[in-house]
Amino acid sequence: SVRSPASFNGVVGLRPTYGRVSRYGVLGTVWSMDTIGPISKTVEDCAITFGAIAGHDPKDQYTWDTPVPDYRQALNGDVRGLKIGVIRERFDDKVVDPEVKEAVTKAIATLEGLGASVEEVSLPLIDYSTVIFSSISRMEAAVVHGKWIRERFNDFPQGIRVRHIWGSILPAQAYYKGQKLRALLRRQVLAALADVDVLALPTSAVPAPLIPTGPAPATTKERVKAGFFGRASFTSTANVCNIPAMSVPCGFTSSQPTLPIGLQLFAKPFAEATMLKVAHAYEQSADWHTRRPPI
Repeated sequence: SVRSPASFNGVVGLRPTYGRVSRYGVLGTVWSMDTIGPISKTVEDCAITFGAIAGHDPKDQYTWDTPVPDYRQALNGDVRGLKIGVIRERFDDKVVDPEVKEAVTKAIATLEGLGASVEEVSLPLIDYSTVIFSSISRMEAAVVHGKWIRERFNDFPQGIRVRHIWGSILPAQAYYKGQKLRALLRRQVLAALADVDVLALPTSAVPAPLIPTGPAPATTKERVKAGFFGRASFTSTANVCNIPAMSVPCGFTSSQPTLPIGLQLFAKPFAEATMLKVAHAYEQSADWHTRRPPI
């Protein structure tokens, strides 16, 4: 988890292109999606950290052997001529909190005021991102943690136990269909990114939530459905498509306690520099990164 905790804490978080950062020595969960990325106070800090950890690692055969640029050089504040695609389906009033929609819309307008062009794009399959993600990730996680599931199952929290049971009994046909849908969604996202430099959407459909005190996860079908088509579907798209994505603070709620809101950006594989450029230009035109949520 990088973007959601970054958004919920009013800081910056970057999920790199799959294979851009070594996973050697990391306790994995989802082999085909796991990535390592920085969480930082500012976009510049994020660029510095990312530049330090990116690159090929002989100990991780899945890392890409491609040059790592100086990401700080991209942080010049100039977004004139860049194209920003606004994902229509991620601004649905039925899902997105009004204050989140307003904050993210204003952030996009700020970038437009800085010289970027903005256009609306449609990704029809994006609403099913979490369904696709879950059908793949639950099974892969159950395989990765198979020994612990067999020998120390009760040591997992209740919500994780449910996920591991799900992944352990999920039919192979569901995993297979999830992979086919994944390919179609990735094709849609990459086609959109062929016409724009970055895609913009909220990091989460809701502001930072308070610590839950209610019933445990997955106690009703309604809670499961809300999870599939709610907050998680805003970050799972990049996971499924293996593209870089990041969250940058773009506002706070008006109610007490005031809670952070994040603007999310998607970019083409290995186009983190462009994404950081856009995020930095916005950050420097606002003051959200100087504010802190109440503790």
